[in-house]
Amino acid sequence: MKKLKYKDVYNKVNHNPYCQITNITQKYTIKSNVKNFLKNSWKTLLIIFIILTAIFIYTFWNNLIVVLYCLLLILFLLITTIFYNSYKITLEEECLKFKINMQENIIPYDKLANIYLSKEKTTFFFIPFYYYNLKITYLYEKDKLGMFSFPTFMLNKKDIIKFFSCFEVEAYKDEQEKLEKENKDKKSFYKAIGISIGIFLVALFIVAIFMYAFMK
Repeated sequence: MKKLKYKDVYNKVNHNPYCQITNITQKYTIKSNVKNFLKNSWKTLLIIFIILTAIFIYTFWNNLIVVLYCLLLILFLLITTIFYNSYKITLEEECLKFKINMQENIIPYDKLANIYLSKEKTTFFFIPFYYYNLKITYLYEKDKLGMFSFPTFMLNKKDIIKFFSCFEVEAYKDEQEKLEKENKDKKSFYKAIGISIGIFLVALFIVAIFMYAFMK
């Protein structure tokens, strides 16, 4: 069975910010917790732990207590990250309720505007990668729009799909067409860049071969 990836989830759920929730079909609870985190990322964590341990031991071979302190610091940062990204979102009869960092917030359904999955890009040590956030928009103080954003790396991917199946949404047609056009333009732009880089690398390779043959 093919493993479910976040890009698969993204394609299955609402990722259009220009939508209005029109109905909640059922009660549901979604949880971001350490169990899901370890299930999703234990292989990556193990690899990172082994690499960092090897680097620390190589660097501080004459003082292994420093290695222990470094590993304890990493463990502390990991636990802190897990704590501050643990939350629970519940769809109840009359409102959406979420609890994060020991605080509980309530959004009545008549104030709930949209819930969508956003795809964003960042870099880590010059390596680009994508991450996904669950975003909730709502109305407050005379029709002003507010937003809550939740990281998804500690959610169960199947639960995300089930969570979004609880909503009926209506897209704002003009804004949806605008978004689709922007996405199409972005894809064309990235494709053009990819082709240009590919042509450049091929040309560079050919030039290198000729130079090597000439010098030889």
